[in-house]
Order: sequence, then C-alpha cells, then structure tokens
Amino acid sequence: MRVTFAVATALAASFVTAAAADDYPSRKPGLWEVVVHNAAMPEATMKMCIDAETDQLFHKFSSTIRSKHCDKNDVTVSGDTVQTQTNCVLGGTTVTTSSVTKFTGNAAYHVDIKTHFDPPKLGQSDVTATQDAKWVGDCPADMKPGDFDMGHGIKVNIKTINMLKSLLPGHSNSNQ
Repeated sequence: MRVTFAVATALAASFVTAAAADDYPSRKPGLWEVVVHNAAMPEATMKMCIDAETDQLFHKFSSTIRSKHCDKNDVTVSGDTVQTQTNCVLGGTTVTTSSVTKFTGNAAYHVDIKTHFDPPKLGQSDVTATQDAKWVGDCPADMKPGDFDMGHGIKVNIKTINMLKSLLPGHSNSNQ
C-alpha cells in the first residue's frame, strides 16, 4: 500500500507541475529520470521518454485533469520558474497543492511541492515532496516517445492513455 501511495503522490505531483503547454519551458527530447523525494515514503524514481510532441501531450493531459477536477488552478510562468496553486477534488478527497518548479536550461528541473489532503489519505494530511528531474541521454531501445516508466513494472504511454480516455463516456479525441 505504501508503494502505491508513493507512486500516486508522485503522479499527482507531476500533474500539478504542468502549466499551459505553450507557456511551459520545453524539455530536451530523450530520456528523463525523475526522482521524487518524500520523508514519509521511499524515494521513487521514474523514467520518461519524450520528444517535442509527447512533451506537449504530457502538459495537455495534466491540464485536462486539472480542468475537470480542480476549482482553483492558478499557474504563473516567469522565465525559468513555474508556480502553481491548485484545489482539486479527487475520489472524494480535496487536494490542495502549491508547487514551485525551477528549470535549469532544458535538461533539468527541481520542484518543491506542498500538498494537503482533506480528509487525510493513509493517515497523512500534509505531504511535502520534491522532484528532481534530469535529461540522461537518448531513449533506450525498449522505450518510445511518450513512455512513462513508474518503476515496479508499471509502464504506460501518454498516447495510449489519451486513446483509452477517449473511449470513456463523456470524453472525445479532441483533447489529444
């Protein structure tokens, strides 16, 4: 259960850190390693393979989730820094998050994230986490652009997620 919560927290953090695709600093195409640090959970390392198209799809996917579940979604982009303030309802829990993302060129970024859960999740009301992401080179042969390896054998592709989402009632392909 703890690993699942760590992965869920890491994913929530990645959704929070995305701004409008056109405003967000672009990331260098290739393989990215994202390490999520949280004092209450084991460190989680994820990998993603991106190109210009899938980098935009990750941002659009995040934006779509926030627009459907968040009544507050304030994003400020100033040069290489992105600040967010969100208030979302996910599965009956109100999740209030603030984050600051600082880019170092197009090959690294650091995110400080503060999240409050009401009611608490797994006994936690407040979670502070950081993400450190860096470009590590070309994508390996077993990953294609859009692949997101969350570790523990869980790998998804942003294009597949968008395609599956379009099959659900009330969704269309227009958000891809």
